[in-house]
Amino acid sequence: MKRLLFTLMMLLTTGMVGKAALAQSAVTPEVPFSTPAPLITVTPDPNDARAASCSASTLPDFVPYVVRPGDRLAGLIAGQTTVTVTQLAALNCIDDPDALPVGAVIWLPKQVVSDSMSATEEATAETTPEITLEATAEATSEATAEATEEGAHIQSFAANAQTVSNTDKVTFNWMAQGSSAYFYACTVEECVRPSNSAPVPVSGSISLNGFQSAGTYRYRLDVDGAGGPVTSDVSVQVTCAQDWLGGVGASPLCPEDPARTVYAVWQPFQRGVMIWFSDSKQINVMTNDGQVRVYVDQYVDGQPDPSEKAPNGLLTPVRGFGAIWEALGGADSPLGWAQAKEVGYDAARQAAGHTSYTTYIAGPGSAVYAVTMIPGGQVGYWAQVAW
Repeated sequence: MKRLLFTLMMLLTTGMVGKAALAQSAVTPEVPFSTPAPLITVTPDPNDARAASCSASTLPDFVPYVVRPGDRLAGLIAGQTTVTVTQLAALNCIDDPDALPVGAVIWLPKQVVSDSMSATEEATAETTPEITLEATAEATSEATAEATEEGAHIQSFAANAQTVSNTDKVTFNWMAQGSSAYFYACTVEECVRPSNSAPVPVSGSISLNGFQSAGTYRYRLDVDGAGGPVTSDVSVQVTCAQDWLGGVGASPLCPEDPARTVYAVWQPFQRGVMIWFSDSKQINVMTNDGQVRVYVDQYVDGQPDPSEKAPNGLLTPVRGFGAIWEALGGADSPLGWAQAKEVGYDAARQAAGHTSYTTYIAGPGSAVYAVTMIPGGQVGYWAQVAW
């Protein structure tokens, strides 16, 4: 009996010890982070609807070109016949061939890129004559005096404002005498009544809105009567309701939307910069060869920072920047060592056009970058357009 009790007690004791051991072994051990973590590259949607028509980047014998201030498509392709201005604008998702987004990368036929500098300057000088209000007023007064003698007469023709923003409405009012009247816009080079111009009341008004670009807009009232037509011109100065980041953009084309603010972190390196965006949790790696790659920020609090020690005067990046930097090769990466600590700031982003592949991104201070990303591509392009 005593042996039976002793055996039962031993079994109970052994079971309790076993349970205690199992309880201890059930605690999940701390798993070390993988260093460096595998990179996850962000690739723009290859099914982007723009890619079907804006395909210049995929064409043979087309090469990337960084747009400079003053560039126009007509100047960039002057002297060649392989593609027209209209075709090239469509192939590059350009809203206005006369208002290219500065810093954007577009694709041009290879044979014309080397000659683009002189061609652009010549085209700009020839196709942007200055319009003066004094000359318009003089021509109007002479025409009106002549009309008065012959019978047709413009008593008044004016706009309700001399300067408006591109989102405002401007109204033109007139009073005249004659058999018929026409209202039409003048081109930069000339002011000739279009052959299909529709008649308007001899005395009346018309309102216009939806201006796309800043600049001087000239309109003409053309009245027929005894002795021939009489004309009078009115000019309106249009400014952009929204500003371009960096003050460059695709001027004189006005931005469709204002720049959107987002918190970001920026860090300079020996051969480039990194920018982290709070809304997307993505990191732009921009290297001095003009290329940009975007990675998912996989950093988790507690993850160890890179252990490489930087030389005097330089820094080893930490946290998310450090993880990406280490995965790219650390000090041997295209970036090199960090030159200063991370800087948090209120950044801004703004599309360079309605269909453009380029986005303007504000850096710390007054720095602005133009970043061009092509659907389906893992590598984009960047250029600094303001400092």
